[in-house]
Amino acid sequence: MRVPASNLSLACTGFDFDGVIADTVTAFVRIACEDYGHCGVTPEDFSAFDTAPLARDIMDEIFDFLTREPLLGGIQPMPGVTRVLPRLCAQGMLTIVTARPDAGPVEAWLAHFFTRETCAQIRVIAAGGPDGKEPFIREAGLSTFIDDRAETCMALARAGIDARVFAQPWNRMLHARLPVLHDWQEIGSLLGAGQEPAFNPLKSHEYTP
Repeated sequence: MRVPASNLSLACTGFDFDGVIADTVTAFVRIACEDYGHCGVTPEDFSAFDTAPLARDIMDEIFDFLTREPLLGGIQPMPGVTRVLPRLCAQGMLTIVTARPDAGPVEAWLAHFFTRETCAQIRVIAAGGPDGKEPFIREAGLSTFIDDRAETCMALARAGIDARVFAQPWNRMLHARLPVLHDWQEIGSLLGAGQEPAFNPLKSHEYTP
C-alpha cells in the first residue's frame, strides 16, 4: 500500500535499525556461509527477521555476534540509506528505536558510515527487544514508526501508532493490512528529502577489519 507524502514528518517519525537502516540479514547470510558452511541460505529463506532454516544455536551465535560487533561483522547500510539519511538529518533530529540491548554498537556503526554532523542529528534508543518499543516511541514524542518486523508494526498499530512496514522478504505475507514502504528513495520522498546534501555523507563504502 502506497502512502501519501503529507502523512509523514521527520519530527514525528522513528526508525528501526536492523533490516531498515542496516542490512543485517545479508551479513548474517555471508557469515553463515563463510564461517559455518551453510551456503544455501538466502534472505528469502527467512520467515522472520531472526528465523531461517538453520539450527537455533547457530542462528543465535551469529546474531549475538552481529549485535555486539556490527562493524566487525561487516553489516552494510541498506541501499539508499547513505544518500537519504544525511538529507533527513539536515532537516532535524532523526530517531532510531532499536530492539538491540545497547545503543553503543549502533552509534559506532553510524559514526563509521556517516559524518560527525550527520551523527549529531541522530539519537539512538535501545528498547532491549522487539516487543518493548511502544513506550520508548511514545516517550520520544513519535507518532509514526518504520520497522521491518510486521508483528511489531501490527502491535504498534493496535496501540494507535502509525506503523509502516519496511518491505523485506520475511514480512511479505504479514503486512497486507499495513502501509508499506519499499525502499529509501520512497522514504526520502515521503519525508521531503529530495535534495543532495552539500557535503559527502559517505566516508567509507566498505569496512575492512
